[in-house]
Amino acid sequence: MNVASSTEQPRELRFDRAPDLRRIYATTLITGRATTGPLPAVRAVRGAVRADLDHLADYAGLCGFRVGPALPLTYPHVLSFPLQMALMSEREFPLALSGAVHVENVITSSRPIGVDESFDLSVWAENLRPHRRGRQVDLVSEATVAGEPAWRGVSTYLSKGDDHPDAESSEPPSLDPVRRVVAGPTWRFDEGVGRRYARVSGDWNPIHLHALTARPLGFPTAIAHGMFSYARGLAALGPRIPEAGVTSRVWFRKPLRLPSTVRLRSSFTSSSVISLLAAAKGDVEHAVVEHTW
Repeated sequence: MNVASSTEQPRELRFDRAPDLRRIYATTLITGRATTGPLPAVRAVRGAVRADLDHLADYAGLCGFRVGPALPLTYPHVLSFPLQMALMSEREFPLALSGAVHVENVITSSRPIGVDESFDLSVWAENLRPHRRGRQVDLVSEATVAGEPAWRGVSTYLSKGDDHPDAESSEPPSLDPVRRVVAGPTWRFDEGVGRRYARVSGDWNPIHLHALTARPLGFPTAIAHGMFSYARGLAALGPRIPEAGVTSRVWFRKPLRLPSTVRLRSSFTSSSVISLLAAAKGDVEHAVVEHTW
């Protein structure tokens, strides 16, 4: 890994390969937080990124995507996620990486990125704000091809702390249409799916790996990666979602404990899809997804 900082603002963390997330997680578990101040003016960047086709095939196989000429909508997130974690592990970053919970994600695709195309990634943090259960922040990732924006992702993370009951919250659209839907694919996610997704995503957060590593962080069992369940639902919709000119937004609701059996129900219009991922039995809702174009 080659990391260089510039003297200009914002400061750059420049990488020539993906940061080692296992090392980042191990380091943040034993080091403290140096500040509770504002967000640092820092960007994490990685240039000339290309998809590794073997890795892409492994990711697509686990999530259910068909490998085609363009990258799956969620795949650039997998490549930008290590940059997000590198930025959040900086000592001046005001929220603790350990125990951070992914609560929402928005992806906008301006145009497909070919599986053989080279693109640049840039990640920065913005919009530090209160949440009713702590504080939250947006990690913005942008992929550009030949200098032109192609893909943008906004990942919102919650760091639990002091309650802010009056904090504004982002709410999903009405679920009345999708709750009337009866049929939908059903999946059994076993206890090991967190480890399998960690291998393809690099996200080795202990809350996803095993009950023994999740319990010290407040979870009675391991929980599925939000971006895995989101990608699984997206893949199930297949060609009904455009490759470009689409905005996809997911609200992560209740953690998906492993193992679990879940069902995806979707309601379609000519320019949108609303999906609900919920327990196959009972009323526990895990994720709401809205695709618009």
